[in-house]
Amino acid sequence: MNVLVAALIIAGACTLTCGLLLAVHRFGGRDVLLADTTRGAGVYGVVGTSFAVLLAFVVLVAFESYNDAREGAEQEADAVEELYRNAEFFPGARQEIQEDLLCYGRAVVAHDWPAMRDQERSSVVSHWSLALQDAAERLPVRTAKEQWAFGDLLTLRNDRVDARRQRLTQATPIITGPVWFFLGIGALLNIAFVVVFLDRRGESLLVHCILMASVTAVVVAGLLLVWFLDHPYEDADGGIRPIEMEHTLTSLGEEHPDLKPPCDSEGAPLAPRPEPS
Repeated sequence: MNVLVAALIIAGACTLTCGLLLAVHRFGGRDVLLADTTRGAGVYGVVGTSFAVLLAFVVLVAFESYNDAREGAEQEADAVEELYRNAEFFPGARQEIQEDLLCYGRAVVAHDWPAMRDQERSSVVSHWSLALQDAAERLPVRTAKEQWAFGDLLTLRNDRVDARRQRLTQATPIITGPVWFFLGIGALLNIAFVVVFLDRRGESLLVHCILMASVTAVVVAGLLLVWFLDHPYEDADGGIRPIEMEHTLTSLGEEHPDLKPPCDSEGAPLAPRPEPS
C-alpha cells in the first residue's frame, strides 16, 4: 500500500470522527453523556481489549501469509537456478532445459506477478512448466552419475512446483468477509465509545478531538496493516516483487550468453522447436 494513500485515509478518518464529535458537542442535549465514568471505563476496557486481541491475531495470520508468499518467491528462484546448473549433467539436453528455464523465469516476472495481483495465474508460466516436464521425460539416463543427477533434478522440479504453488496460494486473500465484518464492528465500537465520554464541563473540545483522533488513527492503521499484509503482491511500497527471480535471470544469462531462448524478453513463446527425431 502506498504510504501517502494510507496517511490520507487515516487523516480522512480522523477528520470524519472529529466532525462527528463536534456535531455531538454542538447539538447534544446534555453536558455529560456518561454520568458514571468508572462503569463506562470498565465496559470500554472489555471492548478495547477484545478488539486488540482480535486485531493482533488477524495481523499475525496475515503476516504469516505475507511471509509465506515471500519465501515461496525466493525458493522458486533458488530452484530455477539449481535446475539450470543441474542441466550441465545432461549435455545432449542441456541447452533445451536451460533455455526453457530462462523463459520460465521471464514469464514469472512479466506474467505471473501481474496476474497474481488479480488473484489469477499465468498460462504462459504453465506452458513453460509443461515444457520443462516434457524435457525431463526425454532425458537419457544411462550412467550412475546421470541417475544421481536425474534424481536431483526431480527433487528440484518438485521444489519449484511447490514454491510456485505456495506463492500463488498467497495471492488469494486469507482474511475472509466475516473476519472483516467483526473487525469493522470492533473498530466502530471503539471509536463510538470516545463520544460517550464527552463532557462539556470538563476538558476542552480540542482535548476531546485529540483523544478521538488518536483512537481513530490507531484503529484505522491496524485495519490498513491487515489489508496490506493480506495483499502481498500489490504494486506499492512494501509489496513483494520478483527481485530474486530477476537476479537469478541476470546471473544465469551471464553464464551462457550464447543461449537463444525460444521466447521474447517477457517469456512469451516464439516459434515452436522442431520435434526431436
